[in-house]
Amino acid sequence: MFDSRDLMCLRHCNRIIFSYDVLVQCPICCKSLGESLDETPFTLPCPFVRAYQHPCSIVLRPSVGDFLSSFQNQNNLHIGLTSSIGTIYEFDVKGLVKTPFNNRTVALKDESWDQCLVIAQVPESWYDRWDEVLEQISTDQSWSEEMYEKDSHNCYTFVLGFLKALEYGELSALCHDKLLFSENIVASKTQNAAKYITIHRKLQGCNYFTEEQE
Repeated sequence: MFDSRDLMCLRHCNRIIFSYDVLVQCPICCKSLGESLDETPFTLPCPFVRAYQHPCSIVLRPSVGDFLSSFQNQNNLHIGLTSSIGTIYEFDVKGLVKTPFNNRTVALKDESWDQCLVIAQVPESWYDRWDEVLEQISTDQSWSEEMYEKDSHNCYTFVLGFLKALEYGELSALCHDKLLFSENIVASKTQNAAKYITIHRKLQGCNYFTEEQE
């Protein structure tokens, strides 16, 4: 089960020190950190969430595996949508798949969306419109199993088609071009996630990691 944890970050000895623990002394010089910090400690929030806990959102995960333990830059990503009640909508080789969230069966459900990125989320005032368009698009035969094409009619096609029908601000303005959408909406989220993943993996087997201050 994925456990979301923020990273603790502090500056000392001309280094940035990262840890999941609250450090009481500098691991480099062994001095107490209570009185000799270069500046106030800060946190690097965990960017990964459970999709069903973020209503009316665009969500992203690796096509295979998860971000923290197995993802590599060359791996494919899978994009989907959530409804106002946490149902996950995604389009893949099985066609359009809807995975409802149920508190009583959460331990038994597919956990593939339990470690994902929220790419964008609309305000609550748009929830009704979002759900309405989701229901409309989910009845379209364009999203049947037979229509799926890995390179030309895939999960991105589904999400961009939904955003076009939604007509919501920048999200819909950029949905006519996959590359433009990726550069302007997706890239900043994945770049922040990459930083967290790198530090998380460095911390496996030790309680701190350091890097030079820029």
